[in-house]
Parts: sequence; structure tokens; C-alpha cells
Amino acid sequence: MFNKFIILLCLFSVITAQRYPGININNYFSRNYFDDQQYTKINAGIEKLEHSPQWVKDWPDASVKLGQVSGVAIDPSGHILVFHRASNVWDASTFSITNVYQGIGEAAIAHPTVMVFNETGELVDMWGENLFFIPHGITVDGSGNVWLTDVALHQVFKFTPDQRKVPALTLGEKFVPGEDETHFCKPSAVAVHSSGDFFVADGYCNTRIIKYSADGNRILQWGRRFGSTPFTLNVPHALTLAEEHAALCVADRERGRVACFRSDNGSYVHSYSHWLIGPRLFSVAYSSIHGGRLYVVNGPSNSGVPVRGYVIEYTSGRLIQTFAAGESLSNPHDIAVSPAGDVYVAELNPYRVYKFVDDALRNESFKQEPTNSSHAKPTATVGRKSLTRRRWEYGHGEFKLRRLLERRRFTRVHSDDSDEEPAPMLPPQPSATA
Repeated sequence: MFNKFIILLCLFSVITAQRYPGININNYFSRNYFDDQQYTKINAGIEKLEHSPQWVKDWPDASVKLGQVSGVAIDPSGHILVFHRASNVWDASTFSITNVYQGIGEAAIAHPTVMVFNETGELVDMWGENLFFIPHGITVDGSGNVWLTDVALHQVFKFTPDQRKVPALTLGEKFVPGEDETHFCKPSAVAVHSSGDFFVADGYCNTRIIKYSADGNRILQWGRRFGSTPFTLNVPHALTLAEEHAALCVADRERGRVACFRSDNGSYVHSYSHWLIGPRLFSVAYSSIHGGRLYVVNGPSNSGVPVRGYVIEYTSGRLIQTFAAGESLSNPHDIAVSPAGDVYVAELNPYRVYKFVDDALRNESFKQEPTNSSHAKPTATVGRKSLTRRRWEYGHGEFKLRRLLERRRFTRVHSDDSDEEPAPMLPPQPSATA
């Protein structure tokens, strides 16, 4: 019976082709029709946004050589700290399938990995030599303590202002990945509350957020790998606190969203996403200016959207501004914003940091009270034009492959230049206050 069906199907195809020999979809649509349509839509969306802040082309000092730049932060004195990997790189051969660093036995990076610049781009300090292997996240709290993560070491470090060679606090076991209460697996970022409590994004393997007391005692955690809940994370890559909204916001990298949770108990608040940002979102920085703004940078993907920085209005979820170095960025990895509204973007490749300035915002921000969040990252003014388009989240992705790997006690390896699956996101909802 099946063979007869195949024969009839073939005959029908032949007859149809002879009767309508001219039918060809290319006669109706040019080869690049759909690409052109997408480009037109994207270009129109970009043009509707305010293009601000502007790129400062001669920042920093070009004579300062950097490796892969994984992180950028601003200290209380206004200095910009850049965390880079010098001659080390993170590629497909850096970790085993079980997330063990393949360079164990080699020396730590001999060059300073933390470069400190002033606002004009002059190098004023550097440190962090012989300590790190694959640097990742950097945060500076209100007391000037510097918090760093190293994905090769699977550790989190706190350095005080008067001691940059020996950490005052170390969490995790050197070179040992894990998912219990004393281990991390490629921790990506830290955010520090003004109370002293801090949060760790853990990270590439464990997809969880952990809250600690100031002395390093574990308080709570949340996050899961699979499912369609708001707590499902796929590489929580960066953190920022919105203290006046009692929220911790996470750059959920491979789901292309910013997910915000209550900073006191980890309950879900809301998420932000936009089709112009696309399926990958690498970093986020919060500012209390004008009721709250979120700066984000997306990353390379096959969606066709350009790689740029964007500004989101915290309360409404509107996309209001966009910025880039020229037409676009390449591989942005982290973002920080000064109280004056100056924006700094770290790029893995090319190895550099960009500065963006909005003079109008800078003049306005000086008139306002400073934020009480030690790590808050101010953003920009509301533009006249905005875009508001949101989608409900329903988690999909490569569930079968990842579940198979986990059944065999493996976790999918993520690298900084990977291109994972997209997923639609939740719309903003009214934020909770303390």
C-alpha cells in the first residue's frame, strides 16, 4: 500500500510540473527578498531610537595593550577598572566536557590583569599579575573593594583597597567545578548590595544565582536549567542591583533577556526583551536616573540584528536609546556606567574598551543625588521616540541534548564566543518595592 502511495505521488509531481512548468518561487520573490525585508525592518527600528550616548574615539590610551577584555567596572573615585586575559584566551579547547580547565599545571597570567584608567583614558594603575587564568567578571563596591571571578579557577575573590595581592575573601575550590554549596562552575559575575550582602552568578554550568552575607555565608539561591518558568536561566552572565526597586537584575545571556528578581528573597519581578536586541544579551547595568534605566549589550547571533548597546526604561520596559562604536559593536562582553552617565563597554574581540558620553545627561546627572547602590550603573535620558514590543516566554531550546549530557553526568560546555539557541521572553510587569 505504501509503495502505491509513493508511485501516485511521483506521478502527480510529474504531471504538475509538466502542466505548470513556469512555477518557481524565485519568479515571485528575489533571492534576497526576505533578507531585504528583514534589513528594512531592523533599520527602521534602529532609526526610531535616540542615538545616544556618543562614542569617544580616542579613549583609552592606545599604547596600553590588552588581551580579551572580559569585564569593566567603575570605582568610587571614578576610575575605570578593566579586567582582561592578557595572552590567555577562552576557546573550544580551554575546558573538558566536564568543565575542568585544561591548563592546570601552567602558570597564572604573569601580566597585570586589572588595568586602571582615569576618565581621560590615562593608565594610572595596574595589578592582578600571577593570580588569574581565565578572568571573567569584575565589580567594585562602595568601599572600593574589588570583586573578581575566574572561570578556570571556578572561584570568586574579594580584594580590599589596601591589599591587591592577597584576597580578603575567596569562595570556591581552586580548579574544581561543582554544584554544591562550596563549589562553583565557571562563575560569571558578582553584585554587591549597600548592606554588604552580595550575589554571585554561577554561571555557565549551574545557571543559578546565590546570595551571601557580607562575611560569605550562604543565604539563598535560585535558578534552574529547564522549564518555562521565569526562573529558568541559560548562562546568567552579568548582574546589577536596582536598590530603590529592591531588585537584582540578571543578564540571561542565551535567552536574550534581562530577568529581575527581588533582592531580599529571590522572587520573580519582571523581564525585559526586544526583537531588536535579539536572542543573546551579554551584560546589563542599572541607573536610578529618571526613575531607572537599564543599559544592555547584545551579542553576535544568526538573527540578523546588529550588535549594539541599548537603553531600556525600567518601569515601562520601553526601548528608548541605542549606541555603538561606528555602525555596530563586535563582541561586547560587559558594560558599566558612571554617575555622570558615561558608558564603558568591554569587548572580547577586538581587545578593547569603548567609552560613550552623553553631554546632556552628564550635565543633568551632576544635579542629582548619587545613587545609594554601590555598584549601580547609571544610564541615559528618555528619548522622544521609543519602541515597545514584548513576547511571552515559553522555554524551548536544545532540551534533549542537554538532558542527555546531564544523564551522563556531563554539563554542556559554554564558551564566550558560542552561539546558543534563542528563546522568547516575558514582558515587564509592575516592579515590587521593599
